[in-house]
Amino acid sequence: MTEEVFEQADYVLGPIKGPGDYNHLAVRSAAAIILDRLFGNR
Repeated sequence: MTEEVFEQADYVLGPIKGPGDYNHLAVRSAAAIILDRLFGNR
């Protein structure tokens, strides 16, 4: 995304990082983590 898009956003979630260097996460798992970050208990 361009810097303009980030500047227009109200919130920016941090990246999902795993314990190792392998960079793969199932879409279903990634969506679950993002929804938890957005709507989880605070």
